[in-house]
Amino acid sequence: MGTKYCPEAPRQKMISLMYLVLTAMLALNVDKSVLDAFAMVNHSFVETIDMSVSKNQRIYSDFDNAAKENAKKSGALNDLAKKVKFSSDSLYNYINSLKEMIVKKADGPKGNIDSIVSASDLNTSAQLMINQKHGTLLKDAIARYRRLMISMIDTSNVTAINSINNNLATTDPPVKDGRTPTWENEHFEGYPLIAVITLMSKMQSDVRDTESNVINILYTKIDAASFKFNKLQAQVVSTSDYILEGNTYEAKIFLSAVDTTISPNITIGGSTLPMIPGENAGLYKVNAGREGKMTYTGQVNYKNPSGVVVSYPFKHEYEVAKPSMSVSPTKMNVFYAGLANPVSISAPGISAKDLKVSVTNATIESTGPGTYVVRPQKVGTKAVVSVSATIEGKLKQIGSMDFRVKKVPDPVASVANKIDGSISKRELEAQQGVVAAIPDFDFEMKFTVLSFVISTSKGGFVVDKPTKGNRFSQEQRDLMKGLNQGSRLYFESIVVHGDDGTTRNLPAISFKITN
Repeated sequence: MGTKYCPEAPRQKMISLMYLVLTAMLALNVDKSVLDAFAMVNHSFVETIDMSVSKNQRIYSDFDNAAKENAKKSGALNDLAKKVKFSSDSLYNYINSLKEMIVKKADGPKGNIDSIVSASDLNTSAQLMINQKHGTLLKDAIARYRRLMISMIDTSNVTAINSINNNLATTDPPVKDGRTPTWENEHFEGYPLIAVITLMSKMQSDVRDTESNVINILYTKIDAASFKFNKLQAQVVSTSDYILEGNTYEAKIFLSAVDTTISPNITIGGSTLPMIPGENAGLYKVNAGREGKMTYTGQVNYKNPSGVVVSYPFKHEYEVAKPSMSVSPTKMNVFYAGLANPVSISAPGISAKDLKVSVTNATIESTGPGTYVVRPQKVGTKAVVSVSATIEGKLKQIGSMDFRVKKVPDPVASVANKIDGSISKRELEAQQGVVAAIPDFDFEMKFTVLSFVISTSKGGFVVDKPTKGNRFSQEQRDLMKGLNQGSRLYFESIVVHGDDGTTRNLPAISFKITN
């Protein structure tokens, strides 16, 4: 269904992929860098929309010219194109009005969707789009537009229909964890305002993309032999312009607006390409054997209405990248023995379900798409996380990363939230016992005090009072009651047990008694 005005699919796909990646990152950390990234993606969508509008306008101009030249052949198609434009503009403007409504609700009457202040706002979008049902109205509007666009395409054009259904899908997501979320929940609940605005820009981009596809399909119905097109141009459409080294690059190469009863001759480097049955397009396949930017050129040889063979040259580029992967600890850059260390693992361009992850000196357990828990075993021995992926039906090694395995740090004993210095008798007597904890530790790690001894000097002799557990015994309390101002009280032989299964002896702490 491609013509010379077909949108730049690789750019559109890359921007959409960036949006999906950023949305996944929200589950890990909503910080300013993520919000700024959403703003960047939103700007890219706006640029893509501007390019689509410009290309679509040229097609509408060609429709008008064709209708003027031959109203009998092209007039009805021109009327359909105008209907597509009116419906597309209406839905696009409606989405834009919803964006403005959300931003003005969050930022005030002077709010501007091009300079959002409340980018991290998590409530306004859900309030307007879900609670006040604007999301339901939008879903219904998209569904009506989708049905109208499909009605203008021949039912035999399954590829175009599937593309429209995918771009403008309004079905509810599947049941998850016993919940039945709606399309509105999936798009507007729990996301920062800038993410929702970016999503709605994507919807607008999908509308312009659908508009472009439909009017291109309508325009191909005009007989190219009647020279209704002002230019014939070779087209190259690849599955992806970014592939992993070792995979296969595929591209369809064809001439737009060609008469399907005449097959062109397509050559690259002097070799003629095989034709795809029923599509009047050549298939170019080459093994991606090395990394870097690849360029290929060729020509489409086509017989014009006068019977003269005319050549239309083309040039195209694609990028071959080495397989890569990322392993990002969500707590720290080391693994702690005895604890559940959460990590997220992903590989660009590869679905999480196609990844296979293994680790040495540890066990690993999946907790969701791309998220895992690693439990190291031996302190001092590195844990190596290795990632493989199923690509084109084969398991390929993506990469690996080393992690240090460290012991959980010792906790610090305290009484009344103090570890030394002065303490009054009243404050001391109000305490229940000794507490042990690791200050500023990123994990929820608990230590239980098993026993401790308090001691002081009386009449030149050291008096010790031990106890089991973390609470003061009655003997210890009696000893503390007899302390005088200036006396020194020691907490010694403090034994604790941690969640990591270790038992430790902590250093003594001491206090000077005050009134």
